[in-house]
Amino acid sequence: MTPLRRKLLRDIRRHRAQFVAIAVTMFLGVSIFAASYDSFRNLQASYATTATEFNFANLTATGGDSDGFAAVAAGTPGVAAVELRSVGDVPLRVDEVKLLGRAIGVPGAGQPAVNRLEILEGSYLAAGSDEGVLIEQHMADHFELVAGDSIDMLIADSWRSFSVAGVVASPEYIWPARSRQELITTPDNFGVVFVVEAVAAEIGDGPNEVAVLYADGDPNEDISDSLGEAARISGATNVYTRAEQPSNAALEEDLRGFEEMAVFFPMLFLTAAAMAAYVMISRLVYSQRPHIGVLLANGFTRRQVLVHYLGYGVVPGLVGAIPGALVGVFLARVITRLYTELLSIPVTLVQFYPLTLLGAVAFGLVASVLAALAPALVASRVGPAEAMRGETPTGSGRPSVLERLVPPLRRLPVAWRMTLRGVGRNPRRTGYTVIGVVLSLMLVLVSWGMIDTVRHLMDRQFVEIQQEDATVYFVGSASSVDVGTLADTPGVARVEPTLTLPVSLRSDSASYDTALTVLADDTTMHRLVSPDGEWFDLPDAGIVIGAATRKLLDLEVGDPVTAAVEGLGSVQTTVAGFVAEPLGTAAYIGLSQAELLASVDLRANAAFVSYSDGADPATIRSAITDRPDVAAFEDANAVYAMVQDFMVLFYAFVGIMLVFGAAMAFALIFNSMSVNIAERTREVATLLAVGTDRRSISRYISTENLLVAMLGIPIGLVVGYFSARTAMASFSSDLFAFDLYIKPTTFVWASLAIVVVALISQVPGLRAIRRINIPKVVKERSA
Repeated sequence: MTPLRRKLLRDIRRHRAQFVAIAVTMFLGVSIFAASYDSFRNLQASYATTATEFNFANLTATGGDSDGFAAVAAGTPGVAAVELRSVGDVPLRVDEVKLLGRAIGVPGAGQPAVNRLEILEGSYLAAGSDEGVLIEQHMADHFELVAGDSIDMLIADSWRSFSVAGVVASPEYIWPARSRQELITTPDNFGVVFVVEAVAAEIGDGPNEVAVLYADGDPNEDISDSLGEAARISGATNVYTRAEQPSNAALEEDLRGFEEMAVFFPMLFLTAAAMAAYVMISRLVYSQRPHIGVLLANGFTRRQVLVHYLGYGVVPGLVGAIPGALVGVFLARVITRLYTELLSIPVTLVQFYPLTLLGAVAFGLVASVLAALAPALVASRVGPAEAMRGETPTGSGRPSVLERLVPPLRRLPVAWRMTLRGVGRNPRRTGYTVIGVVLSLMLVLVSWGMIDTVRHLMDRQFVEIQQEDATVYFVGSASSVDVGTLADTPGVARVEPTLTLPVSLRSDSASYDTALTVLADDTTMHRLVSPDGEWFDLPDAGIVIGAATRKLLDLEVGDPVTAAVEGLGSVQTTVAGFVAEPLGTAAYIGLSQAELLASVDLRANAAFVSYSDGADPATIRSAITDRPDVAAFEDANAVYAMVQDFMVLFYAFVGIMLVFGAAMAFALIFNSMSVNIAERTREVATLLAVGTDRRSISRYISTENLLVAMLGIPIGLVVGYFSARTAMASFSSDLFAFDLYIKPTTFVWASLAIVVVALISQVPGLRAIRRINIPKVVKERSA
């Protein structure tokens, strides 16, 4: 073994706590990258394979002249298949539970050419059978439906019984979203069934929907643009690509989150790890300047010295990166299976990606080498004679900055003045410690901020904006008198009519398909909030649209906009304002204004209901759903509870990030504090030699380190806040609006945590002070 290699191993053994801390931070960063990136690739492959195997439509158009558009699509080069079908929302009844379902027509003779189904249980519909039904798996699981059971559908004002032929999975409803604006529904409120086309045509007054598959199922923007324009010319009210399809859009948003986390969090962790390594190696080089001078004076080349000190980064980098990559690849398999089982994805692909493994190790190694490069270059460029002489401080002592700013501080006891002056006496040491605190707070606040934000936004949507306790859906439409009779139900305090219709908003430059909700002019059930966070009432004129459409349609308040409303045609109006809601990008208008624009009296298709204090929700639901004019009942509290259940996976993932962040924060501060104490050995020995007791020295150093940590906390809070805001903004779209919210108490607890970590991380170094051999240190200093 060469002398330099022996020295490297001895230095690592002597500073093993600091090297272990760096290796741990490397391990965490690399394992997060491998786990999240492999999970992303597995899920991406699973979605892609599902789309291919089930001929998932590349383009879907609803409404208008469906027959004419189907003919145009079939004659378009590059189109592999076209499915003309009927789709309609229909009241369903399972035992005594009523819900608003969706019936989709399929061929009776065999699988559809587009959007094929996977038979999970039972069999496909028998040829010529008008009394059979296929149940989508989410609805079947919730109601425990199996082949041979029966459900009822309200068709032409009468309930008809259908026998369950089988349970199926559909590429359109991997995530059971009713629409892009209603991504979250409960199985008690929404379910999907498949019936023969003849039955679906009765429900949806069809055929009214065209699903188009391109050659090989590959996306093609040119075909999508051409067919999209043709569909709108034919009168289609809703046109969307595979990427915009509600279920797929929700899954893609989640997948995009995986991809961004696969980059964002590992970058934070590896940056922090690299900074920890840089601080430790820089201080090691600084303390070993005399040794470096001896090495160079005795014939070692500058290149050998450079490689030697690069080794201080390579060793912990490899020790942390290799097991981190292996653990991350294993975790990716676990995460993928848990995720696909939770969402019931038909196809699950768990693959081994060698490049991820190699890339993860390379990222960790590059980060550690870059951290060691600057101090290693410094070590290789020192002059031997100058380095062996050491550094002799010049100049006289002077008051600290605080003492100069606040002169009375100069009259503090000597112990306090020593502490204050220690902070500024070595700017390099203070700066490194502050950087460690800042990075630690950034790591913690990014994770903690995500949890705070999601909780706040869910409360904003389901508690502050949606004031109703339930939404009642009627069979057909209801007059104001019909809606008013709901208020006679015991326990119901208030009722408001509402009407929701598909709408295509069009500006001069673009179009956006969404849902138009007509609210009572004096609504108290659905509150409107502006992007500035101000609550406002429905305007007397114009339409209120989601904030995301401001950029999508290039609109501002007062601009004209065309609203093509299903069943009412196109109307011209103006943008009266923008609404900022966490979920969806819907449009809102008052009832009087809607009737004025449509030139007809509008009838409600639903009603918002609020309960009296102390009312029993189950009793109210039972009484309302017993009414023959009620098709479905949606419990707002049940929706909120389901959202919370689905957020468990998110909380678990971010919670792991928070734990990892806390661990890394500890490693960073521990490393900084330990080296801070270790490099002051001679200074401590001198104080001991002149009679200062060890307890007082420990108190001086602890107080100084805490002061430095306190200096870094405000900076860290600011950096952490803006880092968290950047992270959350990257997840925002027209489906979700993630505006950062961090509770004030989070800043307090994070700051206190840093203080506690700073105190604990000093313990090993302070214990070392008790073991200092004064004669040995003084002798080394005079040598």
